Amino acid sequence: MKYVNKRNVILAAIIFLSGLVAGGRLLAPKILPVPDKNAATYAVLKVIDGDTFYIDQETRVRLLGIDAPEKGACYYKESSQALKDLIEGQRVKLEKDITDKDIYGRLLRYAILVVDGGDNILINDYLVSHGFAFAERIPPDKHYRELLISGEEDARREKTGLWGACVYPGNDESDLRETDSAPDDPRCIIKGNISEKGFGKTYLLPGCDNYERVKIDPKKGEQYFCSEEEAAAAGFRRATNCP
Repeated sequence: MKYVNKRNVILAAIIFLSGLVAGGRLLAPKILPVPDKNAATYAVLKVIDGDTFYIDQETRVRLLGIDAPEKGACYYKESSQALKDLIEGQRVKLEKDITDKDIYGRLLRYAILVVDGGDNILINDYLVSHGFAFAERIPPDKHYRELLISGEEDARREKTGLWGACVYPGNDESDLRETDSAPDDPRCIIKGNISEKGFGKTYLLPGCDNYERVKIDPKKGEQYFCSEEEAAAAGFRRATNCP
């Protein structure tokens, strides 16, 4: 499915969708062509945070290719509210990439809000390009990687959303496109990171701020660990941004 990159296209008309206003500012959606009309749509039952929602009582969907601020982090509330206003109670089409589910059993998907008689919104791109989430670069799911990275670059350059309100490390374009290394054992997901900015050797667990954004490069001596004890024994200390 091809999407139109309209970042340089002037909108002829603004589509008024309930919930597209945040902080008193109208957020202009991306223009996307109509997806496969035969594709199933799913009602969004409840939004959990800025990148996760329920489509029924048991099925959670994690938006692919992006990472929204965690609870307690700067712009968490705004990010969560933006996704809630956009899709809660609406119907979306879900698009799979390579990976079906994450280690928590959540479906990993791109979500498309189909607007009757209007323009469709690729939710993942919308959140990144409006500064509500970061672009992820975790393989092997790369279908919209370049689009999402471009959206983050635009938001960062314009200081949109969290880029203007928060202090977050901004990776440059080449760093974002760098390939990440996946763990050999899917149960060993503690990331042992070696900082290039003088912070030394630290490890991060799922739930730590920026966990999804940290790349593991074995060539630098970085690695995955199965336990905190194993990480500590290798000379890594728990990152200060972990809860």
